Amino acid sequence: MGKLKALIGIAVVAALFYYSWNLIPLMFNNYQFQDALDDICRHVSYTAQGDDDIKKMVVDKAKTLDILIKEDQVTVSRGSTGLGITVHYHVHMDLLIKPYDSDVTANSLNKRI
Repeated sequence: MGKLKALIGIAVVAALFYYSWNLIPLMFNNYQFQDALDDICRHVSYTAQGDDDIKKMVVDKAKTLDILIKEDQVTVSRGSTGLGITVHYHVHMDLLIKPYDSDVTANSLNKRI
């Protein structure tokens, strides 16, 4: 009975390690993308770039981080208070037992001084 508990414990720890090993890069990429989105938002708040140029910048930056998005997934909103950029994208990962799907939203708002 003790050996069975030990094997189950080892299997649980191995499964947690496997899922973590696969999920952490996705979370890290999302964190880097959020940081890049904040930088883009701060930079273009004080320039006269059009919405299409901003969307292209966001898509190009996402591509460098291995995040596949299209320009129609990027929303640029301008108001009297500042500039906002929102990106909705989907992450799919095939795991051993069940595929992992997640809808991710990254957004940034830069208020003018």
